[in-house]
Amino acid sequence: MVRRKRVGVSPRSAQNAGEQILSKNRDNLLNFLEHCYSIYNRVEYVKTDPIFFPTIQEGEREYIAFVSALFAYGKVSLINNFLQRFFDHYGIKPNTLKNYDPNVYYRFQSHDDVYKIYYFLMDVYERYGSIERCFLSFSDNLEDALGKFVKFGRDFGIRHDAGSGFFQLFPDPKSSGLKRIRMFLRWMVRKDEIDFGLWKNFDKKDLIYPIDTHILRFAFKNGIVKNETNSLKNAIKITEFFKELNSEDPLKYDFTITRLGMVCRCEYEIKADCGVCAHRVRCPFC
Repeated sequence: MVRRKRVGVSPRSAQNAGEQILSKNRDNLLNFLEHCYSIYNRVEYVKTDPIFFPTIQEGEREYIAFVSALFAYGKVSLINNFLQRFFDHYGIKPNTLKNYDPNVYYRFQSHDDVYKIYYFLMDVYERYGSIERCFLSFSDNLEDALGKFVKFGRDFGIRHDAGSGFFQLFPDPKSSGLKRIRMFLRWMVRKDEIDFGLWKNFDKKDLIYPIDTHILRFAFKNGIVKNETNSLKNAIKITEFFKELNSEDPLKYDFTITRLGMVCRCEYEIKADCGVCAHRVRCPFC
């Protein structure tokens, strides 16, 4: 049984707790995740995830995926409505510079912020031909390239007098977990029934977790991290934990764990309603 920590009890270090989970429950946890991967890592479940829009939308998939990931916060219905308006106006391929549309905005991003994101991507594709080649121009080390790409985006915003909504989408990579951009990288670098695997110049073993609510809850309830903060420190700790399970593909179970949270309402610890869960016989958390 996976050791859990109650709120209000001082946890041990995440590293020691993670090692304890692995030493006592590694096989059970790995078998359970592999079992759930075979069930949930299927295209029929993409409707519950931000990858849904780039899966169904025709066009330049890398470009569509980046925009979809960047604005993947809030209710799914609102995200999809915005994305439809965005691509209806700005197009599904970044090859024609258009004027801004005052009706294309989303939550904290004004129509000017959205336009400058589009303008930024036009600049990337004009200079490099793709986002992957832009990354490679900075470094063949994925983390190094990511940090420089975010700085590249922020510098573009500064030069073009972008608003706060623009910079919110390019947070400081030294502290932020960069959830949405890391999610985009997972889509691009990994290849299975869910992830696209369009990028061929970076290795999936170098990906760092895009930590959402469900991944953070899983990690916190099992002592891998000390809090549920979307920080770079937590992203690295979670990734290191999963590297002990699968060193070649640590993000393999990302989509699976989030489906457990979204579809099964799993909280990764024993609860009163665990008895009705379809996975209760195999579950390492009960």
